[in-house]
This record gives sequence, structure tokens and C-alpha cells, in this order.
Amino acid sequence: MIRRLNITPFYLLAFFIILLFSVCKETTAQEVNYKSYSLFVYNFIKYIDWPDLNPEEDFKIAVIGDSPVLKELQYLSQNKRIRGKRMVVKQYADAESVIDCNLIYICSHKSSSIKILKEKYKNKPVLLIGEREGLAKKGAALSFVTLENDALHFDVNKKVLENHNLKIANSLLALGSIVN
Repeated sequence: MIRRLNITPFYLLAFFIILLFSVCKETTAQEVNYKSYSLFVYNFIKYIDWPDLNPEEDFKIAVIGDSPVLKELQYLSQNKRIRGKRMVVKQYADAESVIDCNLIYICSHKSSSIKILKEKYKNKPVLLIGEREGLAKKGAALSFVTLENDALHFDVNKKVLENHNLKIANSLLALGSIVN
């Protein structure tokens, strides 16, 4: 059963800003960046609905490649839950070895694996998130973009979300840039 998320864009944006400032207060620029990435991923999960999530199973996140975001997501998974589920974060060397997951995070240097993942998870409820700009245009549902002022932003590919039978909250959709 898919429930309707009814949160205004203003409150979602305010939540993101407060969360980012509280976490990033006394860290270096590089740490801020990857903490921000992991917080965005966590909030993406909260505002996207997966069909038929089994309440008995963990929420599984696969990270393809080596990125500092892996450590940040693993840290978050120790303290946070997704709809009452435990988050499990695993690292994979390549796209072929990924099995049984709800979300796949593609590190920048593994962006070429988007082709394999698009085919492997075609029409399956798996959220593909690209660390590198432009991956939403190539088949990821979401990809990060760093703006000129170094602000972190994200692109959304609605067609990919629909093909994977994932429902995104309008409030989250309003914060991203929609690409085809």
C-alpha cells in the first residue's frame, strides 16, 4: 500500500537546512560535503515510497565503489531507521556483484556502471542515486549537482522513478531539478 506524503516544500527545505547546519557546524569542507551527501540520501529515502516493502526485512543500501560517503552512510545506519527498519549499508566493487537491495549509490569513479544497473534493475523497485552530476540523465533516478556557490543540489529523473515503480513526494520533487 502506498501512502500519500503531504509535506509542503517549505517545511522540507527548512528541515534539510537545519539538519545540514547542525551536522556540518565544526567540520572541514570535505567532511561537510560527504556528510551532506549522506543526509540527502537518508532524506531521499524518507520521501520516496517503495511498493511492498517487507516489514520483516532490513532496508538495504549498496554503495558501488569507494567514496567517503560509505563511511557516513554506515555511521547514519547505526543511529537511524527507515520506517522502523534497520538500515544495512554494504560496499560492492562493481555493479555485477550487487544483490538484493533497495537503493544503489553509485560513486563518481564507478559512474560507467549505470548502464549495467539500468539493465539489471529494469522495472524493479530499486532507487539508483549517482554521486556524479549528469547520471540522472543517463539512467539514475537522482544524481547530485554542485552549484557554482558550492551548494549541493540534485537532479531528478521522474521517468526512471516511474519505471522502477517508486513514488516521490511532491515536496521533494519541488526541491530538485527535473531532467529527462
